[in-house]
Amino acid sequence: MTALNYADESYYRYSVNGKINAKINKNISLSYNTKWFRTNYEAPSYLNQLFFHQIMRKWPNAFVTDPQGYWADNSEIIPLKEGGRMKEDLDQNFQQLQLDVTPLPGWNIHLQGNMRITTNFTHTDRQAVYAHDANGEPYAIAITNATQPGQSRVIEKGTKNEFYTVNLFSDYSRQLGDHYFKVMGGFNAEHQNVRTLSAQRDGIIVPDLPTIDTSTEQDVAGGGYNHWATAGFFGRLNYNYKEKYLLEVNGRYDGTSRFMKDQRWNFFPSFSLGWNVARENFWKPLESVVNQFKLRCSWGELGNQNTSNLYPFYEILPVKSNSGNWLVNGGKTNTADIPSLVSTLLTWERVRSFNVGFDFGAFSNRLTGSFDYFVRKTVDMVGPAPQLPLVLGIAPAIVNNADMKSYGFEIELSWRDRIGEVDYGVKFNLADAQQKVVKYPNTTNAFSDWYAGKMSGEIWGYTSLGIAKTDEEMKEHLASLPNGGQNQLGNKWGAGDIMYADINGDGKVDGGKGTLADPGDQRIIGNSTPRYNFGLVLDTSYKGFDVSIFFQGVGKRDYAPIVGTNGAVFWGAVNNIWQSMAMEEHFDYFRPEGHPMGANLNGYYPRPDFTSNKNHQVQTRYLQDASYIRLKNLQIGYTLPKQWINKLHINRCRVYVSGDNLWTGTSLASMFDPETLAAGDWGSGKTYPLSKVISFGLNVNF
Repeated sequence: MTALNYADESYYRYSVNGKINAKINKNISLSYNTKWFRTNYEAPSYLNQLFFHQIMRKWPNAFVTDPQGYWADNSEIIPLKEGGRMKEDLDQNFQQLQLDVTPLPGWNIHLQGNMRITTNFTHTDRQAVYAHDANGEPYAIAITNATQPGQSRVIEKGTKNEFYTVNLFSDYSRQLGDHYFKVMGGFNAEHQNVRTLSAQRDGIIVPDLPTIDTSTEQDVAGGGYNHWATAGFFGRLNYNYKEKYLLEVNGRYDGTSRFMKDQRWNFFPSFSLGWNVARENFWKPLESVVNQFKLRCSWGELGNQNTSNLYPFYEILPVKSNSGNWLVNGGKTNTADIPSLVSTLLTWERVRSFNVGFDFGAFSNRLTGSFDYFVRKTVDMVGPAPQLPLVLGIAPAIVNNADMKSYGFEIELSWRDRIGEVDYGVKFNLADAQQKVVKYPNTTNAFSDWYAGKMSGEIWGYTSLGIAKTDEEMKEHLASLPNGGQNQLGNKWGAGDIMYADINGDGKVDGGKGTLADPGDQRIIGNSTPRYNFGLVLDTSYKGFDVSIFFQGVGKRDYAPIVGTNGAVFWGAVNNIWQSMAMEEHFDYFRPEGHPMGANLNGYYPRPDFTSNKNHQVQTRYLQDASYIRLKNLQIGYTLPKQWINKLHINRCRVYVSGDNLWTGTSLASMFDPETLAAGDWGSGKTYPLSKVISFGLNVNF
């Protein structure tokens, strides 16, 4: 249960686990696992709507209460306290059954069945809310853009998701001297059914009893079904010689319901090689230092069926309810849009992966580690629909039209030792990955679209020279641009505005044609892909006391604030006065001599401008360094001595205190959290924040 300042939020989770292992006879065994989870979440319904967007664009002079003591209509407190509740009940049911049969020594037959059923019911009521005028008289206000003042609404949604898998496979292993063989073959199938149902009705009669039956206005119902299925045959061959040379060969033949019949099936091979170098005779002189060393490499293909929708080869007519501009019998008409083109040639994306690496253990395995380098190429990838002339009059079809390459590395190192009665350990991991478009039919050559050679996360922007401190400095800068100055980006340039660099030397600053051949003065100034993701775990224990510290972070990432997505959160003043805001950070803006608030010629932000976004272009000056390191968890515990608890028939008892998100080191603008960048529907800085959590616990084993 969380007590917000003006409303409550609660989250409860319950679980039941069960497991049965049975040996029917010497050749047949059976295992059964069951898990059930129940999650109950309740919060103000307004919390999941416009709340974070609204509070982030509040003016500093917005007051909480009026002179009569009533909540102000623009304080966001009224809809939070009185605007209704959202309740979610989520049930997850997992069933796993496995039958193992060994007809002959070395020969095994396995039958596995899995079932996961998820049921989700969500209730949302939006109550009519009221503020008060200067005479203390109530008047209705609207909670969201989708509701009218005084309007109340109940929304009920139910979803049932059923996912079934079956695996039937058999393996046979045989040792012939120093040679070990194992073969395996089988079949697997997956099937998912999803059913949704929703109902909505306005006009709640009794606010304390918000249900569909206790509301009076027009019904709005929705719902549907979807399903998909896959089937596959697979085989594997394993071979090793003296545990020194290892070989594995795999093959899969998979089919899916999500493509046309002639495109459903495909074959995906893979293989891997391993060399346990430490088993070689020439390695014996090194065994006292490096006691384990293994080289490995692999190559393989897998298929990806997940495209833009479940059945992209079907033409779908988008129908919108009550969206017409004409009234018929007192109500708006339904409308339908022209569907996009579809392709009957859509098929599997083929993900080809190559990996090379090694594992080692040194100093009697006190130091262990691994290194991997990988290259992953997705062939026949479903990329954005190609840009076709507007004369077509319809959206083009998505097709398998692109190749994407990913590459990177992973490193993991661990040291564990004991000094006297003190056990301690250090574990560090580092990973990096980049993605590049290898092939794509970019007919317009626009750099905003995919193109061959484009790195995922590229940030295109202008190069900023600084903020003009005087009108004369700006005039001098514009005079150096005789072919149009910065007029393509805005007008009325003066002191406090950004001076942009003429990169291509054509005597003006603009975006050109937005193509690779003519990008104007825009260049790649950064990349938003998180690079060098790392984690560090430190732990130690002594006479029952234990301490664990976990750091995580990103070593390199750029972030460009864009007015269209996070606007006022970063910039403060934007070209729409109703979307602007003012936080402490925003007051570091340019102010000339004689300004009422005092001069600030070296301000970080340009002068406030509520008429234009000319100073808010993506540019080098405001490109953010989003790398960070965070103390994700700190835990201190104490395990009670056994002589204290044996009389209570307790095997182990540990008490602990734990803290999450306790400290963050970053140079990112303080309005953002580096872990939630670009999260939420309203852009960075407008989402549920991460919390610092201090918890206490007790673990008891009987």
